[in-house]
Amino acid sequence: MAGTPTVQRRRLATELRAHREAAGLTIDQVIQQVKISKSTLSRVENAQVSVTTRNVTKLLRLYGVPDKEAVGLIELARDAQKYNWWVDYSDAMPHGLDGYIAFEDEATQLRTYDVQLVNGLLQTSDYARAIISAEFPEGPPEKIEERIELRLARQRILERSKPPRLWFIFDEAVLHRPVGGPQVMAAQLEHMITMAQRPSITVQVLPFRQGAHMGMGGPFAMLDFSNHPTVVYQENLSGALYLDKDYHVEMHGLAFDHLRATALSPADTLAFLRMRAEAILEQGARESTDDHHPR
Repeated sequence: MAGTPTVQRRRLATELRAHREAAGLTIDQVIQQVKISKSTLSRVENAQVSVTTRNVTKLLRLYGVPDKEAVGLIELARDAQKYNWWVDYSDAMPHGLDGYIAFEDEATQLRTYDVQLVNGLLQTSDYARAIISAEFPEGPPEKIEERIELRLARQRILERSKPPRLWFIFDEAVLHRPVGGPQVMAAQLEHMITMAQRPSITVQVLPFRQGAHMGMGGPFAMLDFSNHPTVVYQENLSGALYLDKDYHVEMHGLAFDHLRATALSPADTLAFLRMRAEAILEQGARESTDDHHPR
């Protein structure tokens, strides 16, 4: 997990690069005075690897950073090296997910738009098992179980004394895809209803009747932090994108604002979820009856 781009590592990388440039030094000039390779310093400034507090101290001294500011950056370097709980699941973790979990674990607010499935932070274990089994059909059972454990472990942030502010918007399609069968899907919707009543969680559904909208480009998540710029996250079958340029953040922020203005209100969403849960159970009962009474 050496490449996990934690918030602390990204902050430290930004600060070190800014101080080097303010000092008028190139990377080649720095490595002549500090015992660190060019590739390592480049990777440090791009948040790809951690850096020891000893080397941070040397770099800050070379850059002429005042002692008071240097103390804070050295502490930041120390925090960036702390053990991350998700390392225990590294063997079962899909490529690129470690970076997202690092951000998710430190975010003060998450805004997500999902179009195919319930967000992992709101999934029940049965729903997660059905999803993960479908995503990795050739995966050994023990790996499937580890991935389920990891998904549920991520939900521990919801139980903190000061949990992050979570705002979920789901396309109505999420509620119509019968993942795991009627019982599993209905239980999943009931769980969403329960979680949506927490003060820190808002859930909205974007109904089909709204037609075209700004989120038709695909799902995304926006992660906000107390001491780091917002990061936009988009994933696909083979990896993920992390976007933090002002343009990307502004465009996705605008899209999210339009989506929540277009979606059902939180109160109407709860009523809609209840209606869907009941409809799914009724449909399941009818199908079960039809199976036992063939024409």
